[in-house]
Amino acid sequence: MKKLLLSIAMILSFVVSASADVTRSIGVTGFFSTIDSSGHEDVDNNGTKDTTKSFSNDIVYGSVFAEASRSLGNGAVITAGIDLIPMTAEFDSRSTSQSSMKDSSTATEGTNRGTVEVDQHVTLYIQPGFDAGNGITVFGTLGYVTADVDSKIESVSSTNKTVSESLDGTKMGIGVKGEFGDDMFFKLEYAETDYDTISVTTTNNTKVTADIDNKSLGLSIGKSF
Repeated sequence: MKKLLLSIAMILSFVVSASADVTRSIGVTGFFSTIDSSGHEDVDNNGTKDTTKSFSNDIVYGSVFAEASRSLGNGAVITAGIDLIPMTAEFDSRSTSQSSMKDSSTATEGTNRGTVEVDQHVTLYIQPGFDAGNGITVFGTLGYVTADVDSKIESVSSTNKTVSESLDGTKMGIGVKGEFGDDMFFKLEYAETDYDTISVTTTNNTKVTADIDNKSLGLSIGKSF
């Protein structure tokens, strides 16, 4: 992960350096995403998976971005930029019924709930591309993602708990860019983001682990200058 971040930072520095060949742009993106989350519960935190569940959640959110592009000759172009979701996004919220019996004398029934809220979601990315003619560029995306995450667990068998941590991930995608109007452009991109695993241990030593993936279709509108 650190090697990826270093590589993107070096390319970003190369692209945005002062040069007449550099085109700078700003814009907004709307995302239509499917958040896939798979989680398991280790009741005694002994390394075994006592329950396992997988969910999918469709959400819509927006971001702002700034980027710079440089021509490499022969139709090749490299773009590097930063994308920010300027608000808190609820990536997943799930509930499931449970009958908990931690010992032979006490049984508790109720609903477990888990919510993952993401804030300060930042993506550093590079987009190598090729000019396909008629103002159309085909590109690929490689990005490093970081965000602040609040994981909220409401458990039948223990007290509620909220854990705040940093979440990192990698983004890969493919898309097309088209020019129109006065230095305006659009982008249409399909991308998948693989986030690190999140773990929360409740007060009764139950470990809840979740793995989150984001499959998104993004539509961007921007202006170059």
